Amino acid sequence: MTREARRLALLRRQSLIAEVARKQALRSLAEALESEARGAALAQRSRALVAGSAPAAGVTSGADLQRRSVFTAGLAQLAMNAAEAAEDAARQRAWAGETLTRAETRSRRLAEMTAEARSAVAAVAARREAGHAAPLARKLHRPRND
Repeated sequence: MTREARRLALLRRQSLIAEVARKQALRSLAEALESEARGAALAQRSRALVAGSAPAAGVTSGADLQRRSVFTAGLAQLAMNAAEAAEDAARQRAWAGETLTRAETRSRRLAEMTAEARSAVAAVAARREAGHAAPLARKLHRPRND
């Protein structure tokens, strides 16, 4: 196996690995986007519930106020946690986007290098063929000594 053929085989393996990394980065980005959207939606719904749980007009007992207060505090905490989760997911999305960009760049570079290596292998094969054909041609065209 020639040096060019070994290089081509190595580049093909690296390309497969790079493609797997690209797909993983793409999946990670999609998961981060989904998580960010879920967190933002949960935070928004929780805030809406907190706003809607305000005491109604009229007489209310202390126990009702205490239950409503505990419920409202729980919803507010849930909204805060969901907002923090959405922010974390946004950071993960940014990281996943950068990772995907690097993986796609590497895949493109490897594809270019693979094309160059294929050309080099083809050139070596063509030179080899030309080298085998040349001695035969000289033999056939050698002048006779009759």
